Amino acid sequence: MMTKSLKPFLKVTLAAALTLPMILAIPDGKVEATPDISSVKPVALTSPPPESQSIQSLAQFENIYQASGNVIPVGGLTALVSTTTTTYTKMNSITVQYSLQRWTGSDWVTYKSNSVTKNNVSALDASSSWTVITGYYYRVVSIHSANNGSKTETSTHTSSNVLF
Repeated sequence: MMTKSLKPFLKVTLAAALTLPMILAIPDGKVEATPDISSVKPVALTSPPPESQSIQSLAQFENIYQASGNVIPVGGLTALVSTTTTTYTKMNSITVQYSLQRWTGSDWVTYKSNSVTKNNVSALDASSSWTVITGYYYRVVSIHSANNGSKTETSTHTSSNVLF
C-alpha cells in the first residue's frame, strides 16, 4: 500500500517519463549522406608546377622497346606508382629506379623511391603503393636500364604531374 506522500512523486515521474521522448524527439527534416570522398576535388597548397613530362625517344636503343612510369590515384591518400620496362629480347638484367617526387611550389623533391632488378627477362613491371599528403602535386621519375651482357642501355622517363 502506497502512502499519500509517494503518490504525487509517482505521478510527476510518470508524466515526465511519458513526455520526455516527445521533448527529445528529433524534428522532421532531411537526412543527407556525406558526399563520396572520391568525388571531392583536391585543393592545391602550392602553385602548379611547370609541365615537364618527358618521354625519351627509344628509337636510338637496340634493346629497350618501352620504358615508362606513372603515378595513379587509387583512392584516399594512396598513390600507385607503376613502371614498365620492355626489351626486344631477353636481357641478362633489367633494372628500374623510380622516385615519387612532390612539388614544393618551387622545386621537385624526392618523397619516396625504390629500385627493382630482374635477371634473364625481357620485361620488368615494378610498382609501389605509397601514402601521400593531400594538396600537393606528384610525379614519377624512372630510370630504366637493360644489360645484355656486353652493353647497358639507360632511358629516363618523367611522368605528368597529378594533384592529390
